[in-house]
Amino acid sequence: MALGLGLIIAIILLKYKPAYVVSLSGEQIGYINSATEFKNKIQTEIINMEGNNIDFVTLDNMPNYEIKLVDRKQETNEDEILLALKDDAKIMYKYYAVVLNNETVSYVDNIEEAESAVNQIKEEHKNDSVQLDLLITTNYTENIEEIGIKPVTVAKDEVEEKVDILIEEDLKTKRPSINGVLLAVTPVTGRITSRYGSISSVRSGAHTGTDIACATGTNIKVVADGTVTFSQRNGSYGNLIKVDHGNGVETWYAHCSKLYATVGQQVKAGDVIAAVGSTGNSTGPHLHLEIRVNGKTINPQKYLYK
Repeated sequence: MALGLGLIIAIILLKYKPAYVVSLSGEQIGYINSATEFKNKIQTEIINMEGNNIDFVTLDNMPNYEIKLVDRKQETNEDEILLALKDDAKIMYKYYAVVLNNETVSYVDNIEEAESAVNQIKEEHKNDSVQLDLLITTNYTENIEEIGIKPVTVAKDEVEEKVDILIEEDLKTKRPSINGVLLAVTPVTGRITSRYGSISSVRSGAHTGTDIACATGTNIKVVADGTVTFSQRNGSYGNLIKVDHGNGVETWYAHCSKLYATVGQQVKAGDVIAAVGSTGNSTGPHLHLEIRVNGKTINPQKYLYK
């Protein structure tokens, strides 16, 4: 009896072998030799998966294992099962947002490099008056490809562009304006020798502008964007340029040694339009600057050369 049973078992083992049938969500997905070894592979290759910005991995559906006798010709397919499990896994990625004044500027994947770049930008602008609330936040996603991760060097350039815009806007709010015309530039640097409204024996009436003494040939820059409406000699003004800035605002630049800008020319604040001289009714090289609103002169020192 025992001999017969042993013979049956031997015949069975010649044709069959023990193996684990692996199922996922009730669906059979393959065969493995050892459930213990395969569980260890799941832990090391999926749960503890390593890669750029992977924070953690979860498997909502863990496989089931059932040992059976299967045909000895039945091959195991651990690698295919692992791939199926990886496809079913949820991978949570960590990434970082570079935020400037509550606005996300860019996304990066390297916190150390990002912090270094942010600290460098802060150091470069620590003496600026504009407020820079620059920080890095940590974020998570299951689809890192949709985020648009950029190299830190690119993100740094984008932040610096934003900072430059903020600085420019901050400066604009502090620059003087007349009727909405921004006086962005002082035309020359020098010493004021005659103020608006002053009385002098060399004039027939009160002074209509501000005189700034500086060397002959010094570049004269236009104070704001506008259109040149006059560029030639004009009596006591000597060589004179007039620029219309719109909204009834005009600026006049007198006693020039040279006139560079021509009538009809569109100029931008800071463009060189003439050179300092002493033409016309003048006792030495200087710029006579007038500001007119709707044809009437106003004191330039209310806005420039304070």
